[in-house]
Amino acid sequence: MVGSGYVQGTDKFEHEGIEIEYLNPALYQEHLARFDKFTLLPEYRNNIAAAWAMWQQANQGKGFDVIECTDFGLGYVPWLIQHDKPVITRLHGSAGQIALHENNSDTVPGINANIHTELALLPLSDKIITHSRANQQFWSAVLNDTDIKYLPPVYCPVMPPPLSLSERDNYGLVTARIQKWKGPEELCKAVGELKTPVPLKWYGRDVAYDKVLTTNEYLQLSYPDIWCKLIEVKKPVNHHDVLAMQRKAKFGIVPSVWDMFNFTCAELMAAGTPVICADGAGAAELIENGHNGYTYNTNDTHALAECIIKMNSLTESEFNKMAAAAQQTIEEKLNNAELIEAYMNEYALILENFTPSNTNVFLRYIYSPGNESQTLEEVLNKQPLKKLVQYLLKRIKGKYRQ
Repeated sequence: MVGSGYVQGTDKFEHEGIEIEYLNPALYQEHLARFDKFTLLPEYRNNIAAAWAMWQQANQGKGFDVIECTDFGLGYVPWLIQHDKPVITRLHGSAGQIALHENNSDTVPGINANIHTELALLPLSDKIITHSRANQQFWSAVLNDTDIKYLPPVYCPVMPPPLSLSERDNYGLVTARIQKWKGPEELCKAVGELKTPVPLKWYGRDVAYDKVLTTNEYLQLSYPDIWCKLIEVKKPVNHHDVLAMQRKAKFGIVPSVWDMFNFTCAELMAAGTPVICADGAGAAELIENGHNGYTYNTNDTHALAECIIKMNSLTESEFNKMAAAAQQTIEEKLNNAELIEAYMNEYALILENFTPSNTNVFLRYIYSPGNESQTLEEVLNKQPLKKLVQYLLKRIKGKYRQ
């Protein structure tokens, strides 16, 4: 089931034998009205309402053996409050983690609510799984004694032989949102150190940098001679075209300050395209420096510049050897047969050991939907009049300027 406070729809289809449906918009709106207690936290309210709507749409899990949820989007909340089925939570990158790496995230209503929810409810999962050792270490420290299971992702790429260096297009490729923690600023700094420019292309969607600028606008202002000049910036393209570019590019770069894993790294390696990867991305664990790609310390932009120089200077023989080693790594470390067996063993253990449980009364009270609505007017009535007037004047002036 696909859905969150950001995504609803009426589509239903089958993909490789798996039934897929979207969160029904009408059901989402119905549950949204039951979470008026979070009116002042609109984004948080949207996601927790979506989670409960999906729980209802899935008929509360009847007919299913195991429930799997991701940490992002709060989808796990109703399943852990009404803990009648074993629940696996996949740690893909939570709202709390993202907040640590975004600009001005502490000013976004609901961020603290997300973090508190993660701390309170994630440990109630029957199994917590993540795809990178770096993310396993993060959550093991945050959730103290909670067991975090490391299992690499099941990845099933078709891997034709890599193109030789002479068959490739002469540029380095980045495919990522134009977003602070994806590392565009670090890449700009590294490129600024290069004595001889190396052609680079960045494909991705632009996102907000702060309340005024998008990240693309910020980078153009801060690095006018590099961003959109030495680093060519392109709009997003479909996945099929991305895979084709990954196969043809001379090399790939994953400059992420942080990423739970980063599948573009695995995609590039599967295409036989060597990757330069920051150790802030969990997928950096796939790379043996100098053998099947290059890694560098996230905060060391000088090291990134050196990696670009090394990668761009490889001979045909060195390049082809590194490309073959990258593909071999995917075959060995993301071996489908072994990983599927490991996942099935986890499911079996969860089912064998599961006993339905009652979540404590405080958590049920906080995270369950309510029946009585609380209007925004009631909330505003409790605010100081002076603050409301100041806000209203500021809002009117802002609208007038537009």
